Amino acid sequence: MLSSENFPSASSEQSQDLEAKLQAILQADFKGSLHVMLASYQRTLADNQQHELWPLVHDKLQTLFMCGKAVPLDGPMIGIPVAIRDSDYFSNAAKLFGKDRSLLASIEVMATAWNATFADTGLWMGKTFEPVSEAVVRNKCDDDPDLMTAYDPDTSRIGRNFFRAPPESDALQSIALPVLEQAWKLKDRPLSTDAEVFDAELLTANLEKEKAIPYSKTGGIYLAAMGASVVPEMQGKQVYQLNYRWPKLNPVFPMTLLVDELVQIGEGIYLGQLVYATKHYSLGAIDLPFIPGEKDIELGEPYQPSKHSIFESIRTMLTGHRKPHAPDYGYQNNGYFLMMDPVYAKQVYADDAFPQLRPCPGEIGFKELGYEPSPAVTTTERRESNWLNGWRDDEILKQKFTTMITEPSTQSSDGDVREMLGEHESVLQMLQRISADISAQSKHEDHLKHFEQLHRLFRSGVAPKINNGLFQGSGKNGYNVRLDGREAHDWHGEAEVTQGFDYYHGATLNLHWGFSETFCPDRDSSILGATLMPSVLANALSAEALRGPNVMNMVWHNIGKYIFPWAGKSFEKISPRKLSMLLDESADLSERYPQRVGELKHHLASAPHYSLVKTNQKNYWGRPGRYAAHLGNSWDQGMSDEDKAFWRQEAAERWLMGYNLQDKRVVAADALMRIADMNYRVPEPVLQQASEASGSPFVRQGYCFLGVADQESILPMNNSAEVSKRVFQFHYRFPMIGGPVPIGFCLDELVEIADGLFLGQLIYSTALDEPFHSAIDPSEYKYQLFGYFLLLDDDWERHRQAIKLDTLD
Repeated sequence: MLSSENFPSASSEQSQDLEAKLQAILQADFKGSLHVMLASYQRTLADNQQHELWPLVHDKLQTLFMCGKAVPLDGPMIGIPVAIRDSDYFSNAAKLFGKDRSLLASIEVMATAWNATFADTGLWMGKTFEPVSEAVVRNKCDDDPDLMTAYDPDTSRIGRNFFRAPPESDALQSIALPVLEQAWKLKDRPLSTDAEVFDAELLTANLEKEKAIPYSKTGGIYLAAMGASVVPEMQGKQVYQLNYRWPKLNPVFPMTLLVDELVQIGEGIYLGQLVYATKHYSLGAIDLPFIPGEKDIELGEPYQPSKHSIFESIRTMLTGHRKPHAPDYGYQNNGYFLMMDPVYAKQVYADDAFPQLRPCPGEIGFKELGYEPSPAVTTTERRESNWLNGWRDDEILKQKFTTMITEPSTQSSDGDVREMLGEHESVLQMLQRISADISAQSKHEDHLKHFEQLHRLFRSGVAPKINNGLFQGSGKNGYNVRLDGREAHDWHGEAEVTQGFDYYHGATLNLHWGFSETFCPDRDSSILGATLMPSVLANALSAEALRGPNVMNMVWHNIGKYIFPWAGKSFEKISPRKLSMLLDESADLSERYPQRVGELKHHLASAPHYSLVKTNQKNYWGRPGRYAAHLGNSWDQGMSDEDKAFWRQEAAERWLMGYNLQDKRVVAADALMRIADMNYRVPEPVLQQASEASGSPFVRQGYCFLGVADQESILPMNNSAEVSKRVFQFHYRFPMIGGPVPIGFCLDELVEIADGLFLGQLIYSTALDEPFHSAIDPSEYKYQLFGYFLLLDDDWERHRQAIKLDTLD
């Protein structure tokens, strides 16, 4: 169906060039599924951080469209926007300078706004193409001669669009459909052939096909027929044309400008281009006063392609032309969309295609396509029946939830922490009880003495390991999931695919104002020496006065957790090339990694990391970094084979790449997060969908870190004179990692206390004026404990939601 012969090339050279472009796409991007290939294009164009790749993807879509075959469509089709482009009102001027688009249009304001709001949702869900009589067409187009000549009962259709409230929508997305319903006068989804919908003949067969498409409202009417493309660059290519502009269709802006064009590019796959007029258009019509329903006042120029002004008619007579020229509407391509046959719905909704369009529970299509769970009860589903108390009747879960993973504490006085677990109590319920006790005690005095039970648990926990680059716990499996991605991502000039992906849900136990230990390390003395001061002043500056109530913890549990969308952490393998870059502290970072340093510089929230780059240039510390011996040259600039072997071993045995996860609440601040966090990204569907079964899905990744195994704890409280506590650490501080303030001061530590349940210490440097360098003793940075958090696998997460530990209800 894809062939350069489908395009009316002006020369053999143009035809050969088009064929070469088509073959290049198929060889480089096509991996056996057009759905998957097109989905990768859509995700690139939906990511504002990949703006520099958009022109390349637009060129590929244009090539596919030019090589597509013009065929009529019939019945319902699943739809998704692939790209949205601004109209270019200065395109002619741009072409004088050899540019395809003007500088103003290349900013792509509409695309950027769409990506920040609706690109990852399913607001628009497709179209349907219904039979239409000649009389209806004649009436709707006001007997336009060109359209009536093209009328064919086998190919001419009247159509309407499908709209759906985006699942798990944020505030803006939730009001989108109600606004459209009023503005575009949408109607309810027809459920029978008796429904009266826009002069269409509803067929039983088409309504049955619609059951694969989850939508609730319909509208946006058009007339469809075979015809020649109205976009000049298409050189009269044959397309299936959808025209919304006829006044008697009552189009609402921007449909008063819109003509869609479709071609077939694969079995059941149709590529469409959005075409908008930039001249001679209407902003819509309004009712005459006191005559409701009569839309006679046009705000602009009504669409009348075959009717010409008296001046055009006079000019035609004087020039001797047989008929007046059609108006020049200045049509331009404004993006692309897909129409996909619902017969292939499972391929469309697959994890590696467009899972965001998949029907959700309660929507039409969820049951019809088999997404509803089978009546057969699996072990996992049986467990889910009662995560509050029912786990006690499931031997597998009972053992998991009541067995602690421990090792001898670094402090003998800690004793056996397993004695802390109450009868008929899960480890998580134990933590909930301890957390409540800490909150009750610390609300009067914020002091670490109230956290002693959590200290004991942490010192007795077992640090997770890294095995062949994979995160590995000490439980039965040692992981929550193990997945590999399917999409290639560019990492500063080298394509990589996510490998060994694992994730854990997150919960906060108790927070603490760690600066108090820095300002007043000894609670039995004042910070200035009370014996040398007047008693009133000494009391005011005493440790007790400085500490006060645990405001930080109270604010989190009463306000913070409802605002901040942290949902856990993910882990994945890290390539030795990436690892060597992110641990590099050389003086010439700007020369070694100009693109990465440029991103640090232009993300203002990453100013502390960029400041480290500049500080390194001055040899501020006067000593080499921890890994300087293996960074004489960067990976891409002459690194020796011996040093590359070192980094391969480090990546396999000690380090991994990590991200913090955010839930759907972050989407409301999507645009801000993309600006603030240079590492913020939308995870590919195969990874994102992995968490949906748990009921606590994540939708974004950001605040990246390096995870490293078998490290000595940086907190003295975790160690003793005889032995140091071994922990798993999360590093955010190396300059090339990047990330927004205050994450650059963070260095967390983690241990496992039960199968799939991890206890973490939230640790920050309180020496805020001391630049980080790996060669400096950690004590110089005055690291302090700011609280405890949990990472939980899917079983523990379901249990957490049931017992309502750090949840939103």
